[in-house]
Amino acid sequence: MNFWLVVTSPKNFRKDREVLGFKLQGLPIRCRNQVKKMHIGDKVVYYIVGLRRFGAIATITGDYNEDYTKIWIDDDEMWPARRPSEPEIVLQDNELIDVKKLVPSLSFIKIKDNWGAFFQGSIHQIPEDDFRLIESEMKKVKVIESQIPHLSEMPLQLKSEKDHEDAIMRLKLNETTLHDRLCEMLEQIGTWMNFNTQKKHKIAPDSPYELDVAWLTGKNPEVAIEVQISGNLTEAKDRLRYAKKFNYRKLILVIRESEMQRLNSLMKHDPELRNWMDAWSIGAIYEMYDAGGKFFNFYRRLIEAVYKEKPELKLIK
Repeated sequence: MNFWLVVTSPKNFRKDREVLGFKLQGLPIRCRNQVKKMHIGDKVVYYIVGLRRFGAIATITGDYNEDYTKIWIDDDEMWPARRPSEPEIVLQDNELIDVKKLVPSLSFIKIKDNWGAFFQGSIHQIPEDDFRLIESEMKKVKVIESQIPHLSEMPLQLKSEKDHEDAIMRLKLNETTLHDRLCEMLEQIGTWMNFNTQKKHKIAPDSPYELDVAWLTGKNPEVAIEVQISGNLTEAKDRLRYAKKFNYRKLILVIRESEMQRLNSLMKHDPELRNWMDAWSIGAIYEMYDAGGKFFNFYRRLIEAVYKEKPELKLIK
């Protein structure tokens, strides 16, 4: 998978967002070689020149083609080098990400005092770490209300681990397995807490080890999380040990309640790792996600300070 930065104008961005739905990626014919290098599954982040904002992320879904049918706004450019795409994150005008906020942490910007030079031209290939940081910032401003559980849909009391598992499987999430749903929930919790959150995150660029979930500040490691509800508990512990060597300040292992005795047996003679680690239950992750979703939905509205046209006020409930 490759990661691309496409530079667009405010008018073309609005056309993509409001009419085309980011279903098609077009670039000048002089960029045909780069567009041909795109693979199905590659990610594209859109930078809006003039506004100096990031506005959307899309995924390439089809093969290269050339088409001179006029679609976009620019009078002198047809953008004929094209690839089909699908939107992943699309921001509204009041949600756009100010590039200056991220300049210090973006590695493809080699000269921070002259960062604008690195957005010249129509398309650039960027490192995955830079893409993930931009993606994380976009996720922070998107409150996905469909992911926030509603009390009316849940049992009045969740007492057992099985109750919590069933509740998690009823949530409106993208993933299908319990393990992957827990990872998705932990990724979202980290986003609410203003971390750069990543799933399947390599502990180091050349490392063979991946964390189920990592919470970062910018690109700096903060919290390493392994979800080990089946499989080899020792391997999960070893991945967290490896993460600690790379300056993760907090280690979290999500396990089943029945595994606590075995975990304590494994950690009995390992106080160095034990004293940095927390064990979390499936129920604890659900309760954190449930409470956090409700709180941060209101919190983001509380701190929002953006002018919006409102024909009338609506009561926030």
